Amino acid sequence: MRYRRFTFKLCFNTFALLLVLCALFAGLLDAGITGSQALKNRLQLFLKNPSLKNVSCGISIVSVHKNVSLFTYRNNDLFSVASNMKLLTASAALKCLGPDFEYKTSIIARGKITTSGELRGDIVMKGSGDPNISGRFYQGNILAIPEAWAEATRRKGIQSITGDIIADDRIFDRISTNPNWPENQLSEWYCAPSCGLSFNDNCVDITLVPDRKPGSLVKLLVEPRTSYFTINNSCVYTSKKKEHLYSIRRKPETNEISIKGKFWVNSAPEKAWVSVHNPALYLATVFKETLEKNGIPVYGSVRLIDEGDFVSSEENVITETTSTMEQTIQVMNKQSQNFYAEQIMKTLGAQMKGRGTLEAGIEVVQDFMDEIGFQPEEYHIDDGCGLSKENRLSPKMITALLAYMSKQPHGKVLWDSLPISGVDGGLRRRMHASKYKSKIRAKTGYIARTSALSGYVDTTHGEVLAFSILMNNFQNLTVVRKIQDDICQAIVDYYQ
Repeated sequence: MRYRRFTFKLCFNTFALLLVLCALFAGLLDAGITGSQALKNRLQLFLKNPSLKNVSCGISIVSVHKNVSLFTYRNNDLFSVASNMKLLTASAALKCLGPDFEYKTSIIARGKITTSGELRGDIVMKGSGDPNISGRFYQGNILAIPEAWAEATRRKGIQSITGDIIADDRIFDRISTNPNWPENQLSEWYCAPSCGLSFNDNCVDITLVPDRKPGSLVKLLVEPRTSYFTINNSCVYTSKKKEHLYSIRRKPETNEISIKGKFWVNSAPEKAWVSVHNPALYLATVFKETLEKNGIPVYGSVRLIDEGDFVSSEENVITETTSTMEQTIQVMNKQSQNFYAEQIMKTLGAQMKGRGTLEAGIEVVQDFMDEIGFQPEEYHIDDGCGLSKENRLSPKMITALLAYMSKQPHGKVLWDSLPISGVDGGLRRRMHASKYKSKIRAKTGYIARTSALSGYVDTTHGEVLAFSILMNNFQNLTVVRKIQDDICQAIVDYYQ
């Protein structure tokens, strides 16, 4: 009898425990549903902001690990995406070429090197589309790479060159800018041309330096110092702050740069980056001047390679410079470098299709999109960087892309390349409160009447959420950016 009472009591206690556990589970489930609904309600409230009355807006938020959609708003509609295009360009490059893909620029002596050190022939600079030939990885020394090439030339025993410095840029075509880019902005750094042989982001750096002499010409610090371009400076100092206004423009299809206007005497130095025409000749010219500065005269000219150039049996590689796709993607996304994106796009075409053209690059990206589950007729790609307004993607496509990449072997490279909230890149001054700092990794994007923010939210529970917020046809950029930030912060609040 005592045994039966014990058994009954044990069964009753077990049953009670099960009821408690079920209640707890139901409570947790209900809390989750309530929390999810509360987030949706809050996001819907943001979308009712009067400032968005005539704004086209699309949002997609998904759980990467659970493969579940958490919130959508016009997520299948197509929008102009600005620099969010770089997410697609970077992802296609990582998938097709990998982070260890190596750009290689070769400096080749073509001809006989005599015992007296005379190269009876030319030096050929063979480009691979590398965008990293600059001072970016050399403590800001713009001439670091040309100087290393000159030193390698000397070590090869070459003391003079009878022929030319030839720029071999044939890895890419010579269509350097997109016809859908703003024509009146082509001298700006963000419109720098693409080229198979590039230098210093295909720009010249010009710093206007303050002085205490109103009426005198503004002093300029120009890097690199080269004869490749001319500067017509009529900008003068002014003692009146309200007159501080100037312009820097390059005449189309030339390397003539004009600086006009007035510069306030008490201003801090101001730096501008002006794109150059024909980047391959730019690098070849700087290299020739660097050789001569280092005591190696060049008696020929600087020119592009042409069909008449023959392959010599006497060719010696003097030196090679390399960089990786991982480096390139890091710069492109952290600094939103359009030039880098266009170089990557043509690299995809050259390596995967045998044609270093934008069109071939787009074909590769379309193949990649097909793998994710989207057909070419569902979207439109017009460049690699997002400067063209003709690019059209949906929020769903971008979150699908981000979710897909998070599960790929090289997904961390994309993750690491994205600006971090309150820390760096385009997010260094956004969402910087301690609660949100470092919680969001996302690519910003802006062109006229288009603002985009897409990336990842890292929750405290280890959950990773992918999101895309695309906004078109707005009037006030500050307002839409704040709404984007509010949405991201709300996600952090409800998933911390």
